[in-house]
Amino acid sequence: MSRIKQQFCITLGLFLLTAVGSFSSGCRPQPRPPEGMPPLTQCIVAVTFGGEKIEHVGVRLRPKETGNRWGAGGLTDAEGKAVLKTAGPFEGAVPGEYIISFEKKVSPPAAEHMTAPRTSLIPAKYDASQSKETITITAEQKEYVFELERLK
Repeated sequence: MSRIKQQFCITLGLFLLTAVGSFSSGCRPQPRPPEGMPPLTQCIVAVTFGGEKIEHVGVRLRPKETGNRWGAGGLTDAEGKAVLKTAGPFEGAVPGEYIISFEKKVSPPAAEHMTAPRTSLIPAKYDASQSKETITITAEQKEYVFELERLK
């Protein structure tokens, strides 16, 4: 094999390795955390409603401490578990004290009221404007369980 062909093969091989490496790690660059964001701890909130697992419940954490500006949130899956994220895509929450709220909006049946507003399935005492529920996120604890009461 001529020297030019050999160099071409080596160059092509390096190019292909680089291309495969780029595709296997994803084509998009990963977002960088916002400036000043403290380290996050992995955190799952498990929600039951009237003793049953509940899907598509919005879980929101609002910091109690004035120095913490890093709230977190997530949406429960079929198992009633929400993986919390901070500042959008960053998994985890900043350790600290929070007021936790829950929300699950449902639409009325289409046949009854086409323009009726969505209503909350979760009692108002758990929504963001009224919740008194608190949670303390620690680096040691990874899962927190909340039993929400149904309206009587």
